[in-house]
Amino acid sequence: MPIQDLWNQDSLVWHFGLFDGGPAIGSDHDVEAPQVWVRALEAVARDLRCLRYGRDVRLGGLVWELAVNGNYAVTIGWQGVHGISGFSRCDGLSMDAPFTEAAVWVADTVQSDLAGYDFVQWPSQGQRMLQPRKRDDGPVWIDTHTDATVAAIGELCQHIER
Repeated sequence: MPIQDLWNQDSLVWHFGLFDGGPAIGSDHDVEAPQVWVRALEAVARDLRCLRYGRDVRLGGLVWELAVNGNYAVTIGWQGVHGISGFSRCDGLSMDAPFTEAAVWVADTVQSDLAGYDFVQWPSQGQRMLQPRKRDDGPVWIDTHTDATVAAIGELCQHIER
């Protein structure tokens, strides 16, 4: 189901196949997507490849959606595929938000969606879920038991041995 609602016709919507190595795969306009948000989606997509526990989910073919409404608020989501539920969420964050804020929000939103609807713990180190946070050095995954930074958002798979 597309993010763009019938009552909100002034939204700009972009579709991305981030798990297939592709950039934008479609939109109904010529406006370029906000690059900070594209980078945030790309970072979270990279991290989704590792430390997932629970039911098996296949991410290939998943289509992300990014929308900006008339108030410049961002909505993210994806269309359901391969037994993964679709979702969309808007919390009023601005399209002009800095990368750190965008990446943490995207990571938290995706983490909540996977756990809430598809029974997937991500990212998880055994029995401990990592949490996305803003730190001085940018958006990171932290171990909430030790408050230690595990990896930058987008670089999680490079730090699995920690």
